[in-house]
Amino acid sequence: MSEIVGNHSGKAGGRGMRKFAAIAGMIVMSVFFAGLAGGGEPPGKIDLKVYTKRTVTFDHKGHAKRIGDCQKCHHMSKPGDEEKCSDCHSAKGDKDTPSFKEAMHLKCRNCHMVDNKKVKGSCKECHPAIKSKL
Repeated sequence: MSEIVGNHSGKAGGRGMRKFAAIAGMIVMSVFFAGLAGGGEPPGKIDLKVYTKRTVTFDHKGHAKRIGDCQKCHHMSKPGDEEKCSDCHSAKGDKDTPSFKEAMHLKCRNCHMVDNKKVKGSCKECHPAIKSKL
């Protein structure tokens, strides 16, 4: 009789464990597929504040929609695991990695000069609050 009670108890515990495993599996798969889909919705407008006096408001969502390939800008990140530009490009940079300013001026300005003729290259187009040249 104790064997029957033991088996019955084991079956109930087994069902609970299977249910837990199924739920945990669904959560893991959801996280996995969210990563494959690009990590979700890109942020809207963000303030790039590496240099406090030269803050730039950047329409991240608009650029992501127009460009359609995160790797164009996030060139060192894995798809779905994109890092902020400033995670690699510091204010000063080093011999292997351009500074934030150098990277933005090369990547952003050059892309805009070729693909977006509305941007003429004036400092005030990205830095409207500045009073002098960069």
